[in-house]
Amino acid sequence: MKLFTAHEPKGMRPRDERAAEKVVFVKDGLAWPALFFPVIWILWHRLWLGLLLYALAFGVLGAAAFLGGLSNGARMALFLLPNLWLWLGGNDLRRTKLARCGLVQTAAVMGKDRDEAEQRFFAAWVRADATPNTAPRTSGSAFAVRPAEPAILGVFPEPGGLR
Repeated sequence: MKLFTAHEPKGMRPRDERAAEKVVFVKDGLAWPALFFPVIWILWHRLWLGLLLYALAFGVLGAAAFLGGLSNGARMALFLLPNLWLWLGGNDLRRTKLARCGLVQTAAVMGKDRDEAEQRFFAAWVRADATPNTAPRTSGSAFAVRPAEPAILGVFPEPGGLR
């Protein structure tokens, strides 16, 4: 099972088909295509700031490798660093871009793949909207707000339990 985050436009009305098409799902974890095809991956997701940072990192590392007189193996390892950066943080870079574009992260959904995560999200979205007497919604969130649970640290079922 994979974890996906759902990002909705601010002020989105529930059960609106046009608004539902604007929900974006981003996989949590490593961005494997970014490791092997970094420039194509960056362009595909339209991460212009990421492309600038990637090119800048390559320029700085190229200058360091040229001026440092490194061996071929060391140069190769040095030039893999920007790819590793994208591999580890590429999906976080996407989330940052979505937040700058006005999309709000509203849910985290588990699924075998993106299609299953989307199905689970929209099934819960419809249920939350169709259920009467739900808690008030905040910032266009598709899910009802859960009541606050008491803060419990440890394995005791109640705060201030056995001491």
